[in-house]
Amino acid sequence: MKNILHVEVPLKTEKASNISDLEKTIQLELKNIKPIFLESIHTKFVTEGLTEYIKHIEICEIENVQDDNNIKKKLETADISLDLDAYDIKIYFYKLDESGLTDDVTDESTSKMKRCILPNVDFNGIWESLVFQEPIKEILLQYAQTGMNFARHNVNPNIISYNRLILLHGPPGTGKTSICKALAQKLSIRLGKQYNFFEFIEINSHNLLSKFFSESGSLIMSMFQKIKEVLEYGDSLVFILIDEVESLTRARDAVLSGTEPSDSIRVVNAVLTQLDNLRKYPNVIFLTTSNVTEAIDSAFTDRADIKMLINPPKEMAIYTILKTAIEELIKVKLIINVEENDKFDRPYDLTNLNIEQNEDLNITQKLYKISKESVGLSGRVLKKITFIAHSLYVRTPQCNGVHQFLSALSKAVKYQKTQDANLNKI
Repeated sequence: MKNILHVEVPLKTEKASNISDLEKTIQLELKNIKPIFLESIHTKFVTEGLTEYIKHIEICEIENVQDDNNIKKKLETADISLDLDAYDIKIYFYKLDESGLTDDVTDESTSKMKRCILPNVDFNGIWESLVFQEPIKEILLQYAQTGMNFARHNVNPNIISYNRLILLHGPPGTGKTSICKALAQKLSIRLGKQYNFFEFIEINSHNLLSKFFSESGSLIMSMFQKIKEVLEYGDSLVFILIDEVESLTRARDAVLSGTEPSDSIRVVNAVLTQLDNLRKYPNVIFLTTSNVTEAIDSAFTDRADIKMLINPPKEMAIYTILKTAIEELIKVKLIINVEENDKFDRPYDLTNLNIEQNEDLNITQKLYKISKESVGLSGRVLKKITFIAHSLYVRTPQCNGVHQFLSALSKAVKYQKTQDANLNKI
């Protein structure tokens, strides 16, 4: 049995096309792309007129590669051009909804949730921008697909418990909310043939906690009733994000000890009751995040099928984040006079690089050294550190060369760590 190569193709909204014919055309077009690598996007085509129908062809991941240690090792240690004949190719076509994530306006003065149709332009590119050293994205994608597969086959949840509830926890700024949105977007693409439409609902936890204590429980039940109405459409798949879920599931032990308001018991009970009521619907996935897992009621955490710790990125992931950002600045010509040999190596076997010397380091060695110095910065900070470097240490519209920018980036990392240390002293 061959491993599966996943390929995603966004369609242009203004053009109608026959998907069956288009899939055959893409299969032929893939054979014209040489060399062809994982995690690559192709916008130039040999097939005449193809640009009228599609935006690009994205080569994604290989499924089941973990079952073949030789293939996995080979793919991790070099830039390998793929032999398409060695894979079963799955092509996913999709159109991006351009309405964006908007407030769900009700009679109340404050919106309790936001909604959008998936795949959505607001979530485009998030999945690709998230970088982890551990296979976090792959595990979550496989879990969610398995959960939906069980639901479609009507597996009795009283015999095999699966709540389709994910809890991501860890320090702020590690990308927990982004992973949830990206996962929903990815599943709406991969499961496009199984459902007629996909919806994403983001619950505003803080707005559900009324200043009038007795109202919080009723607000939660009212909101979940609206969600239930959405789920009644069986041909839809609905993703529900509860960010900072500890706001709604404060531990009942803390209430009894007097450290939390008594209304928290009503809130926790209301949330747990509503989650249990929605279990019967096979077309819902709950995505939850928390910065303070100690504050979450154990009855909620027990309901989570998968509880995953999201830590700040380590040097290998940091290297990829910074490399991608610098390549973007080169592409848009904010870094100029780039020499032909100014190319970063892919992040394999970087641990063997000699970075102890301070002179004559190539750009891969310099960036890896900066990546090691950046350990401890959150993913949120790392996404803007190249901007800080350009604004504070380049200070011209364009940076003259990659080496100059790396020097600015090293200074920006030291600056950011100093600022963070000063904040912690306050």
